[in-house]
Amino acid sequence: MRELRRLRCLKGCNTGLVFCVLTLFTKPLGAADSWGTAHGPLDGKNLHAPYIPWLSFPANSAASLPPETIRVGTALYFLNEFVARGGDRFKELPIAENGKFSRDDQKELILIDYESTVVEFNFDWQASVSWRFSVDWRMHFRYGGFFDGLIEWWHGLLKVPNGSREYFDNDRSYWNIRREVQWQGEGVAVGSGDLDLQALWSFWSSSELFLGAAFALKLPIGSSKLRFGSGFPDIGTAFLLDWNPWNRWGFYLNTGLIIPLAGEGRPMIQVIPAIEFRISPLISALIQLNIQSSPFVGETRFIHRLFGSNTIFTLPQTNLKVGLKGHVDRLGWQIYVEEDFLTWEGADILFYMGVTWSFR
Repeated sequence: MRELRRLRCLKGCNTGLVFCVLTLFTKPLGAADSWGTAHGPLDGKNLHAPYIPWLSFPANSAASLPPETIRVGTALYFLNEFVARGGDRFKELPIAENGKFSRDDQKELILIDYESTVVEFNFDWQASVSWRFSVDWRMHFRYGGFFDGLIEWWHGLLKVPNGSREYFDNDRSYWNIRREVQWQGEGVAVGSGDLDLQALWSFWSSSELFLGAAFALKLPIGSSKLRFGSGFPDIGTAFLLDWNPWNRWGFYLNTGLIIPLAGEGRPMIQVIPAIEFRISPLISALIQLNIQSSPFVGETRFIHRLFGSNTIFTLPQTNLKVGLKGHVDRLGWQIYVEEDFLTWEGADILFYMGVTWSFR
Protein backbone atom coordinates (compact mmCIF):
# COMPACT_ATOMS: atom_id res chain seq x y z
CA MET A 1 0.00 0.00 0.00
CA ARG A 2 1.14 3.50 -0.89
CA GLU A 3 4.05 2.22 -2.97
CA LEU A 4 5.02 5.76 -3.94
CA ARG A 5 6.61 6.05 -0.51
CA ARG A 6 9.48 3.85 -1.72
CA LEU A 7 11.06 6.94 -3.23
CA ARG A 8 11.37 8.73 0.07
CA CYS A 9 14.56 7.07 1.22
CA LEU A 10 16.11 8.16 -2.09
CA LYS A 11 14.98 11.71 -1.41
CA GLY A 12 16.76 11.65 1.95
CA CYS A 13 19.99 10.65 0.18
CA ASN A 14 19.53 13.43 -2.36
CA THR A 15 19.08 15.91 0.46
CA GLY A 16 22.41 14.92 2.00
CA LEU A 17 24.07 15.30 -1.41
CA VAL A 18 22.72 18.84 -1.73
CA PHE A 19 24.38 19.86 1.55
CA CYS A 20 27.69 18.27 0.52
CA VAL A 21 27.64 20.26 -2.71
CA LEU A 22 26.87 23.46 -0.83
CA THR A 23 29.85 22.86 1.42
CA LEU A 24 32.27 22.07 -1.40
CA PHE A 25 31.36 24.92 -3.73
CA THR A 26 31.27 27.84 -1.31
CA LYS A 27 34.28 29.98 -0.55
CA PRO A 28 36.30 29.34 2.65
CA LEU A 29 34.82 30.35 5.96
CA GLY A 30 35.30 33.99 6.91
CA ALA A 31 34.94 35.82 10.19
CA ALA A 32 31.92 34.85 12.25
CA ASP A 33 30.16 38.21 11.92
CA SER A 34 30.73 38.29 8.14
CA TRP A 35 27.97 35.70 7.79
CA GLY A 36 25.42 37.57 9.90
CA THR A 37 23.19 35.89 12.43
CA ALA A 38 21.50 32.51 12.07
CA HIS A 39 18.07 32.45 10.46
CA GLY A 40 16.73 29.73 12.74
CA PRO A 41 14.68 26.61 11.91
CA LEU A 42 11.84 26.37 9.40
CA ASP A 43 8.37 27.34 10.60
CA GLY A 44 5.09 25.56 9.89
CA LYS A 45 2.49 23.47 11.68
CA ASN A 46 1.64 19.78 11.34
CA LEU A 47 -1.20 19.64 8.77
CA HIS A 48 -1.60 15.89 8.22
CA ALA A 49 -5.35 15.26 8.65
CA PRO A 50 -5.22 13.14 11.86
CA TYR A 51 -3.12 15.82 13.63
CA ILE A 52 -4.95 19.00 12.56
CA PRO A 53 -7.52 19.09 15.41
CA TRP A 54 -4.80 19.26 18.09
CA LEU A 55 -1.95 21.54 19.06
CA SER A 56 1.42 21.01 17.43
CA PHE A 57 4.52 23.14 17.90
CA PRO A 58 6.13 24.93 14.96
CA ALA A 59 9.91 24.87 15.19
CA ASN A 60 11.23 27.91 17.06
CA SER A 61 14.57 29.48 17.90
CA ALA A 62 15.70 29.75 21.53
CA ALA A 63 17.51 33.01 20.71
CA SER A 64 15.49 36.15 21.43
CA LEU A 65 14.66 38.91 18.96
CA PRO A 66 15.81 42.47 19.70
CA PRO A 67 13.73 43.74 22.65
CA GLU A 68 10.42 45.42 21.75
CA THR A 69 10.46 43.90 18.25
CA ILE A 70 7.06 43.17 16.72
CA ARG A 71 6.94 40.66 13.87
CA VAL A 72 3.85 39.97 11.76
CA GLY A 73 3.65 37.29 9.12
CA THR A 74 1.56 35.21 6.80
CA ALA A 75 2.10 31.82 5.18
CA LEU A 76 0.51 29.65 2.52
CA TYR A 77 0.47 25.84 2.65
CA PHE A 78 -0.48 23.61 -0.27
CA LEU A 79 -0.76 19.85 0.32
CA ASN A 80 -1.95 16.72 -1.43
CA GLU A 81 -3.21 13.82 0.73
CA PHE A 82 -3.82 10.23 -0.36
CA VAL A 83 -4.22 7.24 1.98
CA ALA A 84 -5.91 3.98 0.93
CA ARG A 85 -6.34 0.74 2.83
CA GLY A 86 -6.32 -2.85 1.62
CA GLY A 87 -3.24 -2.78 -0.61
CA ASP A 88 -3.01 -6.59 -0.46
CA ARG A 89 -6.58 -6.83 -1.82
CA PHE A 90 -6.03 -4.65 -4.88
CA LYS A 91 -5.09 -7.59 -7.16
CA GLU A 92 -8.32 -9.40 -6.24
CA LEU A 93 -10.73 -6.54 -6.99
CA PRO A 94 -12.44 -6.15 -10.39
CA ILE A 95 -11.30 -3.23 -12.54
CA ALA A 96 -13.73 -1.30 -14.75
CA GLU A 97 -13.12 -0.44 -18.41
CA ASN A 98 -11.63 2.92 -17.42
CA GLY A 99 -8.94 1.12 -15.37
CA LYS A 100 -10.46 2.15 -12.03
CA PHE A 101 -12.08 0.27 -9.19
CA SER A 102 -15.84 0.49 -8.93
CA ARG A 103 -17.28 3.49 -7.11
CA ASP A 104 -18.34 1.27 -4.19
CA ASP A 105 -14.88 -0.29 -3.86
CA GLN A 106 -13.23 3.10 -4.04
CA LYS A 107 -15.43 4.47 -1.28
CA GLU A 108 -14.69 1.41 0.86
CA LEU A 109 -10.92 1.64 0.43
CA ILE A 110 -10.21 5.39 0.56
CA LEU A 111 -9.32 6.93 3.91
CA ILE A 112 -7.97 10.31 2.77
CA ASP A 113 -8.00 11.77 -0.75
CA TYR A 114 -8.02 15.55 -1.20
CA GLU A 115 -5.96 18.68 -1.76
CA SER A 116 -5.88 21.56 0.66
CA THR A 117 -4.74 25.16 0.85
CA VAL A 118 -4.17 26.65 4.28
CA VAL A 119 -3.65 30.36 4.95
CA GLU A 120 -1.86 31.23 8.19
CA PHE A 121 -1.44 34.51 10.09
CA ASN A 122 1.03 34.95 12.94
CA PHE A 123 2.19 37.63 15.35
CA ASP A 124 5.28 37.78 17.61
CA TRP A 125 6.13 40.35 20.28
CA GLN A 126 9.53 40.34 21.98
CA ALA A 127 8.33 41.98 25.18
CA SER A 128 11.73 41.86 26.92
CA VAL A 129 15.18 40.34 26.53
CA SER A 130 13.89 37.02 27.84
CA TRP A 131 10.21 36.79 26.87
CA ARG A 132 8.49 36.52 23.48
CA PHE A 133 4.74 36.08 22.97
CA SER A 134 3.16 34.63 19.81
CA VAL A 135 -0.27 34.12 18.24
CA ASP A 136 -1.02 31.82 15.27
CA TRP A 137 -4.28 31.19 13.40
CA ARG A 138 -5.15 29.31 10.19
CA MET A 139 -7.97 29.14 7.66
CA HIS A 140 -8.42 25.77 5.90
CA PHE A 141 -9.69 25.16 2.35
CA ARG A 142 -10.19 21.52 1.34
CA TYR A 143 -11.18 20.50 -2.20
CA GLY A 144 -10.60 17.96 -5.00
CA GLY A 145 -7.83 19.94 -6.65
CA PHE A 146 -5.96 19.26 -9.87
CA PHE A 147 -2.64 17.64 -8.90
CA ASP A 148 -3.65 13.94 -8.93
CA GLY A 149 -3.21 13.54 -12.67
CA LEU A 150 0.09 15.44 -12.62
CA ILE A 151 1.43 13.22 -9.83
CA GLU A 152 0.45 10.06 -11.75
CA TRP A 153 2.08 11.45 -14.93
CA TRP A 154 5.28 12.25 -13.04
CA HIS A 155 5.48 8.75 -11.57
CA GLY A 156 4.90 7.27 -15.01
CA LEU A 157 7.63 9.43 -16.50
CA LEU A 158 10.08 8.20 -13.86
CA LYS A 159 8.88 4.58 -14.20
CA VAL A 160 8.24 4.33 -10.46
CA PRO A 161 5.29 2.88 -8.46
CA ASN A 162 2.22 5.09 -8.30
CA GLY A 163 0.94 4.22 -4.82
CA SER A 164 -2.20 2.62 -6.36
CA ARG A 165 -3.53 6.08 -7.23
CA GLU A 166 -4.26 4.84 -10.75
CA TYR A 167 -7.15 2.72 -9.47
CA PHE A 168 -9.02 5.70 -7.98
CA ASP A 169 -10.81 8.66 -9.52
CA ASN A 170 -8.75 11.85 -9.73
CA ASP A 171 -9.40 15.25 -8.21
CA ARG A 172 -11.78 14.07 -5.52
CA SER A 173 -12.25 15.40 -1.99
CA TYR A 174 -13.14 12.63 0.45
CA TRP A 175 -12.03 11.48 3.90
CA ASN A 176 -13.07 8.57 6.09
CA ILE A 177 -10.86 8.15 9.17
CA ARG A 178 -12.21 5.19 11.11
CA ARG A 179 -11.83 5.06 14.88
CA GLU A 180 -14.00 5.39 17.99
CA VAL A 181 -15.64 8.47 16.42
CA GLN A 182 -15.68 8.32 12.63
CA TRP A 183 -14.50 11.39 10.69
CA GLN A 184 -16.22 11.35 7.34
CA GLY A 185 -16.92 13.98 4.72
CA GLU A 186 -16.53 14.93 1.09
CA GLY A 187 -16.62 17.87 -1.30
CA VAL A 188 -15.39 21.39 -0.69
CA ALA A 189 -14.84 22.26 2.97
CA VAL A 190 -13.85 25.68 4.33
CA GLY A 191 -13.34 26.33 8.01
CA SER A 192 -11.38 28.07 10.72
CA GLY A 193 -8.59 26.40 12.62
CA ASP A 194 -7.90 26.89 16.31
CA LEU A 195 -6.02 29.83 17.84
CA ASP A 196 -2.56 29.00 19.24
CA LEU A 197 -1.02 31.17 21.98
CA GLN A 198 2.63 30.72 22.95
CA ALA A 199 5.10 32.25 25.40
CA LEU A 200 8.83 31.65 24.86
CA TRP A 201 11.35 32.17 27.64
CA SER A 202 14.99 32.57 26.51
CA PHE A 203 16.78 31.72 29.75
CA TRP A 204 20.37 31.17 28.53
CA SER A 205 22.46 32.85 25.85
CA SER A 206 26.12 32.87 24.86
CA SER A 207 28.07 33.35 21.64
CA GLU A 208 27.39 29.76 20.56
CA LEU A 209 24.58 28.34 22.71
CA PHE A 210 21.01 29.49 23.37
CA LEU A 211 18.46 27.69 25.55
CA GLY A 212 14.77 28.39 25.94
CA ALA A 213 11.40 27.03 27.00
CA ALA A 214 8.01 27.43 25.33
CA PHE A 215 4.54 27.27 26.88
CA ALA A 216 1.50 26.94 24.59
CA LEU A 217 -2.28 27.06 24.88
CA LYS A 218 -4.67 26.17 22.05
CA LEU A 219 -8.03 27.95 22.17
CA PRO A 220 -10.80 25.86 20.50
CA ILE A 221 -12.28 28.38 18.07
CA GLY A 222 -11.86 26.11 15.03
CA SER A 223 -14.52 24.07 13.25
CA SER A 224 -14.75 20.77 15.13
CA LYS A 225 -17.44 19.51 12.73
CA LEU A 226 -14.95 19.62 9.85
CA ARG A 227 -12.14 18.35 12.11
CA PHE A 228 -10.13 21.56 11.79
CA GLY A 229 -10.38 21.72 15.59
CA SER A 230 -11.07 19.28 18.41
CA GLY A 231 -13.60 21.45 20.25
CA PHE A 232 -11.42 21.43 23.38
CA PRO A 233 -8.30 23.33 24.54
CA ASP A 234 -4.80 21.82 24.56
CA ILE A 235 -1.69 22.80 26.47
CA GLY A 236 1.96 22.15 25.65
CA THR A 237 5.48 22.81 26.81
CA ALA A 238 8.77 22.52 24.93
CA PHE A 239 12.53 22.82 25.45
CA LEU A 240 14.52 24.68 22.78
CA LEU A 241 18.22 24.60 21.96
CA ASP A 242 20.23 26.57 19.38
CA TRP A 243 23.92 25.73 18.84
CA ASN A 244 26.14 27.70 16.45
CA PRO A 245 29.62 26.16 16.75
CA TRP A 246 30.94 27.33 13.34
CA ASN A 247 30.52 30.38 11.16
CA ARG A 248 28.06 28.96 8.64
CA TRP A 249 26.45 26.11 10.56
CA GLY A 250 23.59 26.11 13.04
CA PHE A 251 21.97 23.18 14.86
CA TYR A 252 18.53 23.30 16.48
CA LEU A 253 16.48 21.01 18.69
CA ASN A 254 12.89 21.45 19.93
CA THR A 255 11.37 18.77 22.18
CA GLY A 256 7.79 19.16 23.34
CA LEU A 257 4.90 17.54 25.20
CA ILE A 258 1.30 18.24 24.11
CA ILE A 259 -1.65 17.42 26.38
CA PRO A 260 -5.28 17.62 25.17
CA LEU A 261 -7.35 18.77 28.15
CA ALA A 262 -10.51 16.91 27.07
CA GLY A 263 -12.01 14.98 24.19
CA GLU A 264 -10.56 12.03 22.32
CA GLY A 265 -6.91 13.00 21.77
CA ARG A 266 -4.10 11.46 23.79
CA PRO A 267 -0.82 13.15 24.92
CA MET A 268 1.76 13.57 22.17
CA ILE A 269 5.55 13.93 22.13
CA GLN A 270 7.14 16.12 19.47
CA VAL A 271 10.84 16.29 18.51
CA ILE A 272 12.16 18.73 15.88
CA PRO A 273 15.89 18.61 15.00
CA ALA A 274 17.21 20.91 12.27
CA ILE A 275 20.51 21.76 10.53
CA GLU A 276 21.15 25.16 8.96
CA PHE A 277 23.88 26.03 6.45
CA ARG A 278 24.29 29.75 5.68
CA ILE A 279 24.92 30.09 1.94
CA SER A 280 25.36 33.84 2.43
CA PRO A 281 24.50 36.38 5.15
CA LEU A 282 21.04 36.74 3.59
CA ILE A 283 20.06 33.11 2.86
CA SER A 284 20.31 29.70 4.53
CA ALA A 285 19.55 26.13 3.45
CA LEU A 286 17.93 23.83 6.02
CA ILE A 287 17.15 20.17 6.60
CA GLN A 288 14.63 19.52 9.37
CA LEU A 289 12.60 16.66 10.84
CA ASN A 290 9.24 16.76 12.58
CA ILE A 291 8.76 13.62 14.68
CA GLN A 292 5.42 13.52 16.49
CA SER A 293 3.57 10.67 18.17
CA SER A 294 0.00 9.99 17.07
CA PRO A 295 -2.99 11.54 18.89
CA PHE A 296 -4.96 8.28 18.65
CA VAL A 297 -4.74 4.59 17.73
CA GLY A 298 -6.05 3.79 14.27
CA GLU A 299 -8.25 0.84 13.32
CA THR A 300 -7.25 -0.10 9.76
CA ARG A 301 -4.48 -2.70 9.72
CA PHE A 302 -1.72 -2.86 7.12
CA ILE A 303 1.77 -4.28 6.65
CA HIS A 304 4.53 -1.68 6.79
CA ARG A 305 7.68 -2.58 4.88
CA LEU A 306 9.94 -1.67 7.85
CA PHE A 307 7.70 -1.90 10.91
CA GLY A 308 5.58 -4.94 10.11
CA SER A 309 1.90 -5.27 11.06
CA ASN A 310 0.44 -1.95 12.22
CA THR A 311 -2.67 0.18 12.05
CA ILE A 312 -2.80 3.28 9.87
CA PHE A 313 -2.47 6.60 11.79
CA THR A 314 -0.74 4.88 14.75
CA LEU A 315 2.99 5.09 14.01
CA PRO A 316 4.72 8.38 14.87
CA GLN A 317 5.04 10.91 12.10
CA THR A 318 8.55 11.37 10.64
CA ASN A 319 8.22 14.32 8.29
CA LEU A 320 11.26 15.69 6.46
CA LYS A 321 11.47 19.36 5.49
CA VAL A 322 14.01 20.74 3.01
CA GLY A 323 13.99 24.46 2.35
CA LEU A 324 15.52 27.90 2.17
CA LYS A 325 15.17 30.75 4.65
CA GLY A 326 16.43 34.31 4.41
CA HIS A 327 15.84 38.00 4.87
CA VAL A 328 16.18 41.34 3.12
CA ASP A 329 16.38 44.07 5.74
CA ARG A 330 13.19 43.69 7.83
CA LEU A 331 11.49 41.29 5.40
CA GLY A 332 11.92 37.63 6.26
CA TRP A 333 10.96 34.76 3.94
CA GLN A 334 11.12 30.99 3.72
CA ILE A 335 10.06 28.17 1.41
CA TYR A 336 10.19 24.41 1.87
CA VAL A 337 8.83 21.08 0.73
CA GLU A 338 7.73 18.45 3.28
CA GLU A 339 6.75 14.78 3.35
CA ASP A 340 7.00 11.70 5.55
CA PHE A 341 9.79 9.52 4.19
CA LEU A 342 9.82 6.73 6.81
CA THR A 343 6.56 5.83 8.59
CA TRP A 344 4.23 7.31 5.92
CA GLU A 345 2.20 9.18 8.55
CA GLY A 346 2.21 12.54 6.78
CA ALA A 347 0.84 14.34 3.75
CA ASP A 348 2.01 12.87 0.43
CA ILE A 349 3.50 16.26 -0.46
CA LEU A 350 3.35 19.72 1.16
CA PHE A 351 4.67 23.07 -0.12
CA TYR A 352 5.11 26.08 2.16
CA MET A 353 5.77 29.77 1.47
CA GLY A 354 5.92 32.32 4.26
CA VAL A 355 6.92 35.96 4.80
CA THR A 356 7.35 38.14 7.91
CA TRP A 357 7.87 41.85 8.54
CA SER A 358 9.65 43.08 11.67
CA PHE A 359 9.51 46.54 13.24
CA ARG A 360 9.93 48.19 16.64
